[in-house]
Amino acid sequence: MSFSALSNGLADAVASVSSSLLGLRGPRRAGTAFSVGGGRVVTAAHLVHGDSRTVPAGSRDSGPLLLADGSSVQARLVGAAPALDLALLAIDAELPAVPWGDALRVGNLVVPVGFGPRATLGVVARLGGAWQTPAGAPVDRWIEVDGSLPAGFSGGPLLSADGVVGMNTHRLVRGGTTLPVQTLRTAIDALEKRGTIDPGFLGIGGATASLSGPQAAAAGQDEALLVVAVESGSPAEGVLAVGDIVLRVDGQTIRGPRTLRGVLAGLGSGHTAQLDVLSGTTVDTRSVTLVSRPEGVE
Repeated sequence: MSFSALSNGLADAVASVSSSLLGLRGPRRAGTAFSVGGGRVVTAAHLVHGDSRTVPAGSRDSGPLLLADGSSVQARLVGAAPALDLALLAIDAELPAVPWGDALRVGNLVVPVGFGPRATLGVVARLGGAWQTPAGAPVDRWIEVDGSLPAGFSGGPLLSADGVVGMNTHRLVRGGTTLPVQTLRTAIDALEKRGTIDPGFLGIGGATASLSGPQAAAAGQDEALLVVAVESGSPAEGVLAVGDIVLRVDGQTIRGPRTLRGVLAGLGSGHTAQLDVLSGTTVDTRSVTLVSRPEGVE
């Protein structure tokens, strides 16, 4: 392919999504949103309500969004997942939905796109498996793009030759990162139905425990989580005690604090979970109802 053909192809790709883009402007925010169809748009949650972990959904006005023709439209918050830095908004305008894509290889050219439109060129430097955000929310895939994400590009799409492969955000990882299309589509569906994706909170401190001998035989695994602290007033109070070993939550194997955090994030607040707990060499099952993570608690 000639340089001219490649250059024009990239410009055509940006032009193909430009009518799906919206801009957020204000004294404390500047970013991008894009249409997913049906009067729904997605953007980065921190652009809508700052750093708050709990974002109320419903009739609350999220302010005006700018359209490509220079006009503006009011947006209503449908729901938000602060742990993913994702917000779903509703607008009274029909914009074309971006085309989804998920075919990516290391070395592919990709284009982060911002409202304007604005664009910058990147290369897929690395692809990895599932990971967790700092707040413990599970993400299906790690996408590392070579190059920095310019200001104003948070909430905008990452475009490949296959279509939009994710949403960019400055907030989750230093230098910016991308929420992949699989995570976005699952989260959008959950926000449409429930208005929130609020990670579950148990209220324990733990450490990875290596099991061997009779304990490993009783547990059916060689690693688990040792409870080293139980917070007063938390869901775990009266259910777990220091020295207990958490093996599984709703059948999902727990191998340490990181695994537990990811499982709780996926289950969400309000969920009643079944904990398989090892005490000595005896395994029993205990029920606990998760709550929202308190403000200021990491």
